[in-house]
Amino acid sequence: MRGFPPLQIFILGLAFGLLAFPLARLTTGYVKEHDDHAHEEHGDPKVVKGGTEHPEGEHRHVEVAALIRLRFAHQPLTVSLKQEGRELLAKPGLTASPVEVKAPIEVSHDGNEMILTATWPPGTPDTALTVEIEPDGFENRSETRWSFGAALNEVITLKW
Repeated sequence: MRGFPPLQIFILGLAFGLLAFPLARLTTGYVKEHDDHAHEEHGDPKVVKGGTEHPEGEHRHVEVAALIRLRFAHQPLTVSLKQEGRELLAKPGLTASPVEVKAPIEVSHDGNEMILTATWPPGTPDTALTVEIEPDGFENRSETRWSFGAALNEVITLKW
């Protein structure tokens, strides 16, 4: 015995319609009214009143305290991390890995560029240097760069 195809198609369409509404709400940028207040309290620069993102012409920068952690396999002689010409690592002690430094960083919704430079003693093999940044109120970011020879000079772009 076979079913009635128009009825089966109608039931399938009805099931799809019932699932489509919640799926559409999950996959779109729907933001509830109370979520706006939560983002404002935590200093999220992406959300403004009404749950919309900043217009393209408006760029908001927030300066927050951050924990910067350096991890290395071979002890470097010098390490520098600069953001817009300002040194973020004020004379870190490079005797053991990891090294932790607290510094204010600027967080932008466009992304931030930082210049990482390091030097090692002559004869040091190619080695990795990892920078982990934990800004207050934002997600942690980690970047690993490899040296070639006894030096490293890289631009790191981070987005929050």
